[in-house]
Amino acid sequence: MKNIDVIIPIFNEGETLKKIILELNEKVKAKLNFIICYDYNDEPGLKHLPSLKNIRTVINSGKSPNTAILSGIMNSSSEFILVYMADDLENIDLINKFVDLSDRYDLIIPSRYVEGGKFENAKFFKKIIAILGYILLNKILGLPFKDCTNAFKFFKRDLLKYIKFESKVGFTYAIELTIKSNYLKKKIIEIPCVWRNLENRDGNFKIIKWLPNYLYWAMRAFIFQIKSFFK
Repeated sequence: MKNIDVIIPIFNEGETLKKIILELNEKVKAKLNFIICYDYNDEPGLKHLPSLKNIRTVINSGKSPNTAILSGIMNSSSEFILVYMADDLENIDLINKFVDLSDRYDLIIPSRYVEGGKFENAKFFKKIIAILGYILLNKILGLPFKDCTNAFKFFKRDLLKYIKFESKVGFTYAIELTIKSNYLKKKIIEIPCVWRNLENRDGNFKIIKWLPNYLYWAMRAFIFQIKSFFK
């Protein structure tokens, strides 16, 4: 049975966090170790964890979701790493497909934009940054993937031997992981997933503050594409 570290960044979470952990444990055909990354000691989501098994908590080393995710990744030890959102009830059944594909691919990108993927009822500015990322990275810069900005990712820990993360803000680790893995010619597949806005699904998304950092990583993607051409 495969071992997977499940990185879940949390911010003002409620009972849904516990429900997701229980469902993942029940449905996924792998041994799951949960690394819950939190910003502050009074985080309400922490109170739902004591009754659960295979849980570790890690304090965010910075002040953004990106640094929370990277704090979890740096504290991981299993062969595979899954970054999963604390309010994602739609994609639990998809994880077994990741497990089935994990021997053949280094990075699995769940995508809202490939055939079968869905991106429903998103708030205007969140949808704008996702769509702009798709157009800029895929259509203009020519990256062969449609959903580089999606923080939901599954990858082999072995990638960490070759990739040193530099991103700090938003969820830009997702772009960084994708463009660097592609540059290294790692095996990558994109499969459909669902993102659906639910009531009170606001999380910690700050479009105006983060936009310059997304544009920076788009520029870095362009540079990697140029370097790949001459490689």
